[in-house]
Amino acid sequence: MFKRVVLVAAFVLIFALAATGIFYMQAKHTAIKEKAQADAVQKTENLKAEDVHVYRADDIASGCSSEDKLFCAIERTIKCTMEPELSDCQGELVPAFVLGKTQDAERPTEVSFKVTKIKPIPDSTDVSVYTESDCNAMWFGLCKGTVVYTLSFKGNDDWAVTNVYALE
Repeated sequence: MFKRVVLVAAFVLIFALAATGIFYMQAKHTAIKEKAQADAVQKTENLKAEDVHVYRADDIASGCSSEDKLFCAIERTIKCTMEPELSDCQGELVPAFVLGKTQDAERPTEVSFKVTKIKPIPDSTDVSVYTESDCNAMWFGLCKGTVVYTLSFKGNDDWAVTNVYALE
């Protein structure tokens, strides 16, 4: 009987320690993501100026033209929209449809955008970046007017665009 009590107590203790460790690690991971979100939003506020960023398919290269990580994630998505064969175009960093083969939708060869608003998504570590965009193709309606990029923190100080949608 004593062995059973000790065995059950040991099992409960191990389970409690494991659960505490998991909760601690999740809280720490969430805190890191929240700090990254706050830092990225603060740094990207500089992009909300009147800067219009223009990209042409015949003049783009891999890499980012800024040190701002949110900006780089948006820039990567725009470049991959025009040229999905670029080395930076990886499935985990841009929405899958951007890299897909499209027969009915013509890819734009020129895209411009201006950041108008940066908004943390409540109860999440994601960020929405609102832009005023224009392009020379329809591209599912996702590069003309108000285009919103949803970004998620991927670790290592890197962000990825997880969704793109347009507002009327």
